[in-house]
Amino acid sequence: MTPRRLLLALPAAAGLLVLSACGSGDDVVGAANASSASSASPPSATSSSASASSGGAATGGSSAAAEIDLEDQAGGGDSASIARVSAPGAGFVVVTVDDDDRSDDGAVLGTTAVDAGTSTDVQVSLTPPLDGDADLEATLYADTDGDGSFDPSVDQAVAEPEDGDDSDDDGQDDDVVDDGAEYAVT
Repeated sequence: MTPRRLLLALPAAAGLLVLSACGSGDDVVGAANASSASSASPPSATSSSASASSGGAATGGSSAAAEIDLEDQAGGGDSASIARVSAPGAGFVVVTVDDDDRSDDGAVLGTTAVDAGTSTDVQVSLTPPLDGDADLEATLYADTDGDGSFDPSVDQAVAEPEDGDDSDDDGQDDDVVDDGAEYAVT
């Protein structure tokens, strides 16, 4: 049998084995115990490294739940630090102005690429730099077209995981992975 045929035959054989085990009611308790024992073993973790442009450390694999944590901070207005990003796939952190009192409300100030997994202390350069205090929002986007460059007309914001709570930190309904914080220019 050629290696290709063997690879095609293996999933079919495994499926038949599973189906035949499911059809037998002889040892339902034993099957349940075996199933729970196999799910109790720790999953193997694959490591990923942070993208060079993210300036952060990454751990974990692509099975991480989507999450972003932008904390209140102070700085020169030329960069924002994202405390933690968990991305299910490669994508981007996009920082925008989220301040109704500013004329540039909603403007994209900066983006940086992130790898799948969890990254900490992700730095996003802000251009133009903030000239005064502002509320910022960091949003996780997927690299929808896979080209490695953020394109707001193509790349899609990552949907918030279904957990029964559709509100963000501010208590507003939200359906994408984002977080807001105050930025004080020093």
